[in-house]
Amino acid sequence: MAGPPGPRSLNRGQYPDRGALAALLGPTRAAVLLIVAERPHCTTSALAEGIGVSAATISHHTTVLRSSGLITTRRSGGGVHHALAALGEVLLSGVGGAGR
Repeated sequence: MAGPPGPRSLNRGQYPDRGALAALLGPTRAAVLLIVAERPHCTTSALAEGIGVSAATISHHTTVLRSSGLITTRRSGGGVHHALAALGEVLLSGVGGAGR
């Protein structure tokens, strides 16, 4: 099974206008948001491994995305799980429909 898309692979897949999302959020935050959308409840460590940055970097980016209302975060045992929030769904539905 292929790993999550990294910041450099933002122009492939389900969202044809990923470049616009990366321009708005930055490539790493855009990658985090898209991975969370594709893999609900992924962990901070899975995001870090998939994108190729440290867990501390992912934690910083998920804090910004959560503060912006785009994702939710839930602690479970020793892990932190992230899911797409309603506002994140709205944003990505616009990105997915932008090229259509």
